[in-house]
Amino acid sequence: MNPVSYLDAAMLYAETPEMPMHTLGVLIFEPGSETGTEPRELSPFELTRQIYAERIHLIPQFRRRIVQGPLQIGDPHWIEDPAFDLDNHLARLTLRPPGGMRELCEFVGEFAGVCLDRSRPLWKAVLVEGLEGGKTALVMKIHHAAMDGGQAAAVAGVLLDPSLDGRMTPPPKEPWIPDREPSLPWFAADAVRTLMGKPRRAAEAATKIASAARAKRRSQPVQSADTDTDTFEKPPLFEAPPTPFNGALTPNRSVALVDVPFEDVKAIKRAFGTTVNDVVLAACCASLRSWLQTHGGLPERPLVATVPVSVRHDGEQAGNRVSVIRTHLPIQSDDPVERLMALNEETTRQKKRHKRGGGGDVLKNFADLVNNVTVPLLTTHLIGLYSSRHLADRVPPLWNLIISNVIGPPIPLYTTGARLTQLFPLGPVQQGSGLDITVMSVVDRLCFGAMACTELVPDVQMIATGFAREIEVLKERIE
Repeated sequence: MNPVSYLDAAMLYAETPEMPMHTLGVLIFEPGSETGTEPRELSPFELTRQIYAERIHLIPQFRRRIVQGPLQIGDPHWIEDPAFDLDNHLARLTLRPPGGMRELCEFVGEFAGVCLDRSRPLWKAVLVEGLEGGKTALVMKIHHAAMDGGQAAAVAGVLLDPSLDGRMTPPPKEPWIPDREPSLPWFAADAVRTLMGKPRRAAEAATKIASAARAKRRSQPVQSADTDTDTFEKPPLFEAPPTPFNGALTPNRSVALVDVPFEDVKAIKRAFGTTVNDVVLAACCASLRSWLQTHGGLPERPLVATVPVSVRHDGEQAGNRVSVIRTHLPIQSDDPVERLMALNEETTRQKKRHKRGGGGDVLKNFADLVNNVTVPLLTTHLIGLYSSRHLADRVPPLWNLIISNVIGPPIPLYTTGARLTQLFPLGPVQQGSGLDITVMSVVDRLCFGAMACTELVPDVQMIATGFAREIEVLKERIE
């Protein structure tokens, strides 16, 4: 049994029925015509279940669940679930005709709007059959407390194979041994230990935050009219303009998926001397500009996007290890190249600022402080009250949306004779911000997923279509 880190625990406390805190992946497989294997006796679902059963020891988070004392005073812990049953986490579905992307997105939106059952390990997967062209899809959702987006993407490399021939998975070196359920006396003793240690841990977190703030002030470059290389401004806390997609959430979710040639994105990057992430932000900016023009008009100020940055070190197995950079999206500009170059300039500055200010542990230290000046019962109650009273409608947004760029599998992957063609990532929306955009590179495709609160973002498919269109526009500028 292991304690949940404070940053991971924050993902648990933040969850409400209006704001499920899981990430999703939509993996689409195309039946392979190049394999000469014999007809299989098992169905696709039975084969999928067999793969999970053989490899689940390689994904330890999939057999762990949360335990916490009945009064929610002590901290939560991960336990090797003594009641684990793989059949509680795998399901199958036949998509209604005609089995296109529209029908798939409708199912994924419904699936995304339901919180995971905390009495079980925090993940679920559905094998979706009946897609056009004989394709299948595996739709997985994993709670953010269990793993961040980068770790969730790595799960595909565990479950899938680098060739059509598959691979042998070595059995675990040691048998899996579930934990015993903690007793009430154990919970009581843990609550006492937790409460006694809170003042010290709160002081340590506060000291780290203060030290980081001092380091950031010392690292600020001196602004000068003669030098602009290192001159930059951080977006003020409440600079994000109001938009139709900023407000209190409902439980309803809509999803839009699209993919573009990854080589086109890299060609744009090379031609203009930017990064892949800059191209992604520029395409999102253009898409949001078009959507806003159709839904009430452009705000007077640039949008503010929160861009997660992984700070995980090689070999580190902690749950969430992320920081964030806040970036302006110049939606007032109507020139695609001008938007791209403006974003490149700003992200370069913001990354320098983030590095100089030691921003890698900001979220972790803040979570440590908050969790040690309160108890889980109070935290969850306050967040639930904020959500149920729709207070996000009355508070200016800290940011307009989240845009994430996750590295996906760089090589072709297969399962049961089928090839992975697309892997669409989807992140959770946050109170006050009803839109989350995540992209992932998968061999030769860049897959775009938009998760939206249905009431705040009508016609979310327009945002996905606009993203693909802007990639085409930027490509035409270099031809």
